[in-house]
Amino acid sequence: MSTTTPDLTKRRFAPPSALPGPNHNPLALFRGSLRAWLPLLLAGGWMLGTFGLFWAGALAQEVPNPGTLWLFVMSATGAFAVGYVAQLFRSDFRPRASTTRSTDVLRARRLVLAGGIYYVLFGLALLFEYGATGPGSIIASLQDPAGAYLNKFTVYQQQEDNGRTNPVIQVLTLLGVLGTALVPLLVVHWRRLSGGLRLVGLAGIGVYSLFFLYIGTLKGLGDFVLMIAAGLLIASSRNRDRAAQRVKRRRATVLAAVVFALFCAYMMSSQADRVDQFGTHDRVRANPTVERVAGEQVATGLAALVIYPTHGYLGLAYNLETPFVWSHGLGSTPAITSYGSQYLGIEADQYPAYPVRTEGRTGWPAGMYWSTIYPWLASDLTFPGTVLFMAFLGWFFARLWREVNLAGGILPTLIFVQMCLLVAYIPANNQLGMSRPAVIGLATLLFLYLWTALTRSVKGSAPPERVLR
Repeated sequence: MSTTTPDLTKRRFAPPSALPGPNHNPLALFRGSLRAWLPLLLAGGWMLGTFGLFWAGALAQEVPNPGTLWLFVMSATGAFAVGYVAQLFRSDFRPRASTTRSTDVLRARRLVLAGGIYYVLFGLALLFEYGATGPGSIIASLQDPAGAYLNKFTVYQQQEDNGRTNPVIQVLTLLGVLGTALVPLLVVHWRRLSGGLRLVGLAGIGVYSLFFLYIGTLKGLGDFVLMIAAGLLIASSRNRDRAAQRVKRRRATVLAAVVFALFCAYMMSSQADRVDQFGTHDRVRANPTVERVAGEQVATGLAALVIYPTHGYLGLAYNLETPFVWSHGLGSTPAITSYGSQYLGIEADQYPAYPVRTEGRTGWPAGMYWSTIYPWLASDLTFPGTVLFMAFLGWFFARLWREVNLAGGILPTLIFVQMCLLVAYIPANNQLGMSRPAVIGLATLLFLYLWTALTRSVKGSAPPERVLR
């Protein structure tokens, strides 16, 4: 029997690629790649871009406190970036174990089927609730988006005056988590779905979109555009082959650009009609040069397209001058306020949110114009507390993105897409807190996420994913 002495020289002088180190650490590799930072670049670019575009418009001249507005927006955006960076540089980050690829695909197929059926039923129920009697009435509304938008508020008032409820809509509202699943999984798992499942998913998106076209509202269409974009971002980051990843990212960028261009075209048309219907030419001022070249309708639509995502900063400026009054947890999320009013008898006027109180002080309408997400959050958190919340949001946003890339799984994917919606609507309002299905859907996802985390910590290891079967 012979013995050998290990050649320590070989290990000592081995090339770095042959030794364990940061180059072999998936966390370090991820942190050093562009895909790790892409969500931060997109989110930060959107927040700072809309803020910068606001100052290039006429509404900037009406800001009563430019210094305070600049300080707050820069602080909130900076806090978001700090939270994101802090999460990426966590050395103890351990993503939960994911299920096998085949199991995830099977669950995705089931959820796409359920989500498609959900949106078809929900879209039809809403169409009937808001007065659609057939294809003719729908086509008439499509031809008059401003009138359809105005009719929506008439239905709102009738529902409030009569106390009318639709049991089908109530049940579908409670199943709001299905609404969070369809579009992201349809996009991410498109190649692994059968033609029938794709058709069901597209039918759900189509019927639900038809409802928002019927009431002349951009909200549902904008949500779908953003969820498609977030799904494409996830899909383009999944391929580890750099050449294939570049090709996939290029295709995703082109597709997202086409969807975005179509949405903007419709938005320009509908917003121009609203300006004529409501007489808001003093707010939406068309550029004279564009008007001479492209005509009044196009120039007005283009001006509205720019003002639409930026005018909320003027509302924020007004809110920053309003004294803080705690809304007892009912100001930041109007959907929860509506539940409290309906089932607990809480008077909504008893605990008004920041934008509501600012409307009484300045006349800036909380229900018609935006004030960004910040005053809604500050109704319960104060404005300094809102800055801290933005740091937590950036931290959580980065954590989800790491899980999506390093562990996969359906649950982090769906929550990440919801956070993309939240970030995209920062210049507008607390969009995820405005509707009951959105609140219920997000709350369900977060509960499942926390439950799996607690289960993992109790058992001491990451169990297989058992949610969203």
